This record gives sequence, C-alpha cells and structure tokens, in this order.
Amino acid sequence: MRPWEFVNPADLEVKAWPEKTEIIAGNTATFTIQIRNRTDKTVQIHYPTGQHWDYAVFHEGLQIYRWSQGLSRADSPHSIPLKRGEPMTFQMSWQSRDRNNQPLPQGVYKIYAMAMISPRPLVTNTFSIRLLPDEIKKTEVIEVKLNSFFEIVVPRYSGKQEVEWQIAYEYNDNRIAVHELIKRDKDLTIVFKAKRTGHVNFHLYGRHDTRLFSESLERRSYRIEVK
Repeated sequence: MRPWEFVNPADLEVKAWPEKTEIIAGNTATFTIQIRNRTDKTVQIHYPTGQHWDYAVFHEGLQIYRWSQGLSRADSPHSIPLKRGEPMTFQMSWQSRDRNNQPLPQGVYKIYAMAMISPRPLVTNTFSIRLLPDEIKKTEVIEVKLNSFFEIVVPRYSGKQEVEWQIAYEYNDNRIAVHELIKRDKDLTIVFKAKRTGHVNFHLYGRHDTRLFSESLERRSYRIEVK
C-alpha cells in the first residue's frame, strides 16, 4: 500500500452506540458502528484484510472479550469509496456470557469499536451497557414533603433465604438519606428522610445473603420527588 493511498483520519468520523444501555445478564446486546465522511469530496477507505470492524469489552478496567480473537482473516486489500457526508453503518452483537455459557456478573461493561482501516484502526467512543438481574420492577414514583420521613417496604426473604438489599443511586446530591432499617417477620422497611428539594433516582438490588451483588435476584427502581 502506497503512503498517499492512506486516508487522513481527520476526514472520518467513527462512532458507536448501543440499541439498549441495559440488558438482562446473559442476553445479547446489539450496537451500531458508523463511519462517516466529514469532507466535501469522496474518500477512499482502505482495508488491508477482509475485516472491516472489531470491538472490545471491558469490565472493571480489564478486557474480557475481543470479537476478532481467534478469528483469521485472509489478506485481501481493497478500498471502498465513501461519498461526501455519507455514513456507512454496521450492526454487531455481544452475547453477555462466559466461556461456559453462563451469564456474566451483573454490572457495567464498557465497549469500544474499531474501524479496521489502513494505516491503523480508528477507535470509536466508549459506551456502557449494564447487565441486570432477571427480574426488573417498573419504576415507582413517590412524592414526599421536605424534612418528612417516608418508607419503602421490600421482601425480607426469597424462599427460605434472607435477602440483602443494596441501594445504588443514579442521582441524589444529598436530597434523601436512609434513616432506619426495620426488620419484620416477612418484610424489611427502609425509612428515608427527605433533606433537600428536588428529585432522586435510585435502584434497590436484592440478593441472597450468601451471594454477591453481581448475582442479584431483582432490581427495584424509584424516583423520589421532594417538594
């Protein structure tokens, strides 16, 4: 490949985005990769092999999956013309399972894709996909008054095992705080105090007390309006 045949990376915009930002652990995530000509003329995109795209998945800073790993690509250099302002898109998928075909631990996974062009691949933005428990409750909206107390009641047991509940705030800014936990025969009551006006979004993840939170049984979501 001659040097003047290489495309200028500044001439191209490469980006990727997921169809859904949250999926049930073990399900398939789909996302779109796009490369767009940013210039006012046709650009020739050169590929050294038959592979046009690739992507990598990271969890807690470690790469856990690379789409192209273990695959072989024949040397077949070729070019594709991309007209002015024209996008070229491709859909890819990721099965959120390990090598034993078991669902991966719940949590946030970061993904970036690559356009495998010459002289070097162009990397997209990084996006996130959250793996969730099997059971997802519909978001409950609760309106409360400033400086008042309010309660959320959740099951204390799943079968014969006690359930531990963990709060994960999406947005709080010290508007509400847990005041007290009350255990009853079958239920756990979480008492909150409303400390500042505004809205709060959070989730409750429930798991057996002998399991990790990455193996939660369900997620319950809440939006609190403090007035």
